[in-house]
Amino acid sequence: MTLYIDDREKSVFSRLVEVKSGKMNINTIKKRLEVGDYVVADVCFEVKSAADFMGSILNKRIWTQLDNMDRYFNKTFLVIYGSIDDALKFTKYTKSFDKMPHGAKEQILSNKFTGAIGRIRLDTDTDVIWVRTEAEAAQQMITLVKMATVDRPTINPSITKRMATADVRIDMLTIIKGVSEKKAKVLLKHFGSIMEIGEHPAAVLSVLDGMGDTVSKRIIKVLQSEGEVKQ
Repeated sequence: MTLYIDDREKSVFSRLVEVKSGKMNINTIKKRLEVGDYVVADVCFEVKSAADFMGSILNKRIWTQLDNMDRYFNKTFLVIYGSIDDALKFTKYTKSFDKMPHGAKEQILSNKFTGAIGRIRLDTDTDVIWVRTEAEAAQQMITLVKMATVDRPTINPSITKRMATADVRIDMLTIIKGVSEKKAKVLLKHFGSIMEIGEHPAAVLSVLDGMGDTVSKRIIKVLQSEGEVKQ
């Protein structure tokens, strides 16, 4: 198992990750990563201090970063460490905020911070991990890294027949690992039916909004599979 670390990462957090990785027998290699800060297998992590996260909200860069992660990786995480007070204290703001009355700037920025986290959780497939300290963030991330390549048995709920939406096609597609309700709707809007989706190569699916190579290949593999039915 190898954890790839972007070679531009030279923070305290990065050093903590390397130390904790060594203790858990995880090999680490520093290299230039075009997407994300830390990568293991098909799992990608973007890591930000609270101040960095606030800055990325204000310049809107966070949405591009999350979209790129979703396109190229099956599972994505945004790890944030620090408090909102840290974000307010250390983030550089535009002059327009200085003209606001006392307390108004803090309230608006606090709402932007928590609102962005809510939007990520509701509107994207990225999981958010928000903790107070770098050490706690590093420990949670390394635990996920350790589990990422472990072949775990599938959890089978006792109630197997369930309609999550009003459209059975969406329910069928979201059973496939990595396909969210949002992605299922994109596929159906573009192709019209599950049969039409299965008749195209993965490369055609991967260019659609929010889709990536990994998930697209998995979808086609499932829809075109002619293997023996498992008992």
